[in-house]
Amino acid sequence: MPRVPRASDVIEILSERSLLLGIGGIVSMALGGLLYKYRGQGYLSGLAIVLMVIGFAGICLATYFALQVRKVTTHEIKCPYCEESNVLVDTPNDDFPCVNCNRMIPILDGKTVPVSQVRCGYCNELNYYSEKTEVLLCEKCNHEIPIARDDRGPRKTIPAAFIVVDDEALYELQLVGQGHKTEELIQALQHMLALNRNQVKNMLNEMPVTVLTGITRKKAEMLKAQLGLYEGEVEFHPMEEARR
Repeated sequence: MPRVPRASDVIEILSERSLLLGIGGIVSMALGGLLYKYRGQGYLSGLAIVLMVIGFAGICLATYFALQVRKVTTHEIKCPYCEESNVLVDTPNDDFPCVNCNRMIPILDGKTVPVSQVRCGYCNELNYYSEKTEVLLCEKCNHEIPIARDDRGPRKTIPAAFIVVDDEALYELQLVGQGHKTEELIQALQHMLALNRNQVKNMLNEMPVTVLTGITRKKAEMLKAQLGLYEGEVEFHPMEEARR
């Protein structure tokens, strides 16, 4: 079954067709009009009429595609990893990559499958898994993280030593360093913090810098993993500890 396309991709394709056909139609009609006006003894009348007919057809098709843009349906899916909204034209029938973090969003029966966090027992790297996960390999060290399957249903369990346990404390997220993916990191921070480019660049020049405060541990872990994709070095501490 083909993957459901993104609404933005469909709108872009339809808009591009409308624009190209509209411009082509206008040029064709204008050229046909000029030929008809200066047809002389009538030798160019036939060609002028053909060009005007083609131009009129192009404008009609451009109008049709422009109207189709308004008819594009939308179905919003929120990424369970970075909480970014992904807008498709219909209910998804299979996993698809998130537009922001590029992780595969797990889909089952047209709905997003919740993901859980787990730490690798070998390198302490944060990883994610869902009930659709068959084999979980650490994204950093490539070791397999054991998943115990329940034969009575799809539920899967992780050994207690690997599970990330959330708490009720509030955390402070700090950016302490960056790698070579500066441009990607700036764009991610712009989207995450709703800041302009200059504000984000100033933050990068003042590291270590506090990015967010008053967030849960789970969100801090997710944001750390998200910024880590762009080589951002992130630390988070309980707010009580950060004030000391």
